Amino acid sequence: MKIFFYIFITMLLFACSNEKTNGTVEVQKIDLSDLSFTSSLKLSSFAESVEVIPLETTSQSLIGEIRKIYYRNGRYYMLVTSGLSNARALVFSEQGKFLCELDCIGQGKGEYVEMGTFALMPNADLKVLGWGKAVTYDSVGHYLYESPMPYYAGDVVTFSNGSYIMRYTNLGGEANKVLRSFTEEDEEISSFLELSPIEKTKMRYYLNWNAFSSNAGKHYFTYCYCDTIYSLDINKVTPTFYLDFGKYKVDYSEVEPNDGVVAINKKLSRKEYVSLWGFQVCSDFLMLGLGFNGKTSLCFYSLKTGKIMNGVNIVDDMYFKNNILKLKYTNLPHIVIDDYLYAPISPTVLINGYTNSKQSMSLQEWDDFKQKHALLVDLCENISEEDNPVLLKIKLKKMVQ
Repeated sequence: MKIFFYIFITMLLFACSNEKTNGTVEVQKIDLSDLSFTSSLKLSSFAESVEVIPLETTSQSLIGEIRKIYYRNGRYYMLVTSGLSNARALVFSEQGKFLCELDCIGQGKGEYVEMGTFALMPNADLKVLGWGKAVTYDSVGHYLYESPMPYYAGDVVTFSNGSYIMRYTNLGGEANKVLRSFTEEDEEISSFLELSPIEKTKMRYYLNWNAFSSNAGKHYFTYCYCDTIYSLDINKVTPTFYLDFGKYKVDYSEVEPNDGVVAINKKLSRKEYVSLWGFQVCSDFLMLGLGFNGKTSLCFYSLKTGKIMNGVNIVDDMYFKNNILKLKYTNLPHIVIDDYLYAPISPTVLINGYTNSKQSMSLQEWDDFKQKHALLVDLCENISEEDNPVLLKIKLKKMVQ
């Protein structure tokens, strides 16, 4: 146990260091110790505009949760699940029209037992990473080739040359290193980021919304209950941002490598702590999804000024004014592409917000609203609670200079 504790403390000190690494890279410390988990966040504080994209509902395109979105050449490629299982890839047009589905469950050639995740390759091929194999299809789902893969991917990120890195579980049993990189043809390049036994234990039981983030050709990585965000290369990681939660830092001093999920939860819950559930690195800020005492907060941190704004509720002061969305883990926005935030919202929430806003307006205000937001009104008048989620495409503001 002493050896395990020493390894853990050594890695923790390395991750938390704010000194230069190898004389060149400096870890940026982000002070979140005084973050409020009672405040609300106005939509206008981070949104410049919002486009509403209704996702066509068919028998093939039914969506539970949207866990990942790629955008390429006017198409949205989505990883959708029911909870954490039954993953499928759905493709929609830019306007939300359903185009095709990739759901090849089976044990034969061109099939997979379960889709862990999928990658949209630079040439628009779709690479499914499932149990025991990687299967590659073209952009409309035609089978191309497959490769044995003794790992199960939890998330994946691709590079411009077609190589990719996955955060994985070793199907052979004991987990080894956290990340593995491959060529476009699925030939293994490297395995890296060795964690302590306690950190490996957490990795077996906990997942966050996204392990990877990409912006301006750079890639980043973190994992659930970690307070360090790493810059990512094809065969190494470099600590880049350290999230300082102060007295609410997760305390693992009582956790042991052979603990199960119940034991870990019981030990961690003895003290209050903040957990990182999702992250995105954007052009001039970090977007963080945080959890604390059953509350969920969306946080924006300016990389230029150090300014922080966050809230456990989002107040709509732009469209359906005075409506409040209470954030939960299940509706936490976590997808950013080219500084646009994509946030799925259920038809029920949209209809309720529309109805509340309409009832609060005077006749003149309602007439003005209908003229200004005709497409939104038409959508809300015709959408059903049984329809697919609506995708909000939010143009993010530049953080205050």
